[in-house]
Amino acid sequence: MTEITALGRRTLHGEIVAAIRDMIVSGKLEPGQKIPEKELCVQLEISRTPLREALKALAAEGVIELLPQRGARVAVLTDEELDELFPIIGSMEALAGELACQHMTAAQLEAITAMHHQMIVAYGNEDRLEYGRLNRAIHFAIFEAAGNRSLLALYRNLEQRIWNIRHTARKQPTDWRQALLDHDEIMGALAARDGQRLAGILRRHVGHTADSVRSSISDLVERGMVDAKGRAAALGQKVG
Repeated sequence: MTEITALGRRTLHGEIVAAIRDMIVSGKLEPGQKIPEKELCVQLEISRTPLREALKALAAEGVIELLPQRGARVAVLTDEELDELFPIIGSMEALAGELACQHMTAAQLEAITAMHHQMIVAYGNEDRLEYGRLNRAIHFAIFEAAGNRSLLALYRNLEQRIWNIRHTARKQPTDWRQALLDHDEIMGALAARDGQRLAGILRRHVGHTADSVRSSISDLVERGMVDAKGRAAALGQKVG
């Protein structure tokens, strides 16, 4: 009986964490927004204890920030983190692209191509949650195809710190179109197994993403949702 109860708690914990992640990726909870704990407890039909356990897990991943005596909020990257992390991400993705072109199987290419087509459909349907999920899955599939487990593990750990804002920052139509153009080029280089070209495309693509994130954060500053100087202090509930 004890084992069943423990399993049930772990399952519930995972479901709560996944539900909050989905809210962040879909934009229902925006970067810088304070987590509405009472509303989430009602919506998810849970008590404060499992919710706060889930928030601690998400904080450990860097998805949210725990604020002493003030609850939690969706994490926001600082300018320093942007300048430090995105060049590293770009270099890792470039290497993964080169290795994928060397080691990728026909089945892996077919799977990535299928996800790319599904992402285009999600874009057409303006389904940001599905678009973000597929976008992220494509990048991870390239790392899987690279066949380097150490590189994948390093990328997974670093990507957790930025994935929520990376895949929700493209709010302007021009950003979305640029992302699709980048992905079309990525698929072309993958199909041709041109590792050098793919590496350059992926570096540029990550740079475009960084620009979108900077624009998104600037918008949050203008709306008073984050601190323009440190962007680490909580500024209360969602504005607007």
